[in-house]
Amino acid sequence: MTDELPMHYPDESPATPNGAKGARPRKSDDPVKARRGKSADRLGKDQERRIERVYGPRKVGEYGDAVDHLGRDFKWQAKATRKPPPLWLAAIDAPTWRATVPKWIEEPMFHMLGIGGMRRPLVIRSHVHQGVPTRDWLFVIWRDWYRLHGGDHYGYGYLVMSGSAFLDLHGPDAA
Repeated sequence: MTDELPMHYPDESPATPNGAKGARPRKSDDPVKARRGKSADRLGKDQERRIERVYGPRKVGEYGDAVDHLGRDFKWQAKATRKPPPLWLAAIDAPTWRATVPKWIEEPMFHMLGIGGMRRPLVIRSHVHQGVPTRDWLFVIWRDWYRLHGGDHYGYGYLVMSGSAFLDLHGPDAA
């Protein structure tokens, strides 16, 4: 009589192109952190769909790079928060030149370089609060806006404007 040898079953998780195994399911020990992560993910996806509907660029965020939307003239990255806007930002409606912008705008613009062809980078910051209409501010490199629309010559810097001002001046950015 022969003893049966135990069978070895290979790991069923598929290997990724670089040879690493697939992601293991995570189990959070902190239910508050897990809920906050799901809520933030839902907020981001809801805002990406809303931006596509309101401003016109095609949603491409599911491809995993730094560009969330592609429009006719701009490549967009969306940033959403439930915090109230800072006072300096809340006061802006019409296009306003700024010599410098916060890192939370400059870094996403930098990450979009080399992606999305010749389109110009644009970061949209959405402030969402339950019971109040969502407020958007769009950040565009000044020289990119100037090449599209003309205007006063300021040198290097950024233009910041409300979403409604963007639509009034540029129109939808549908591809």
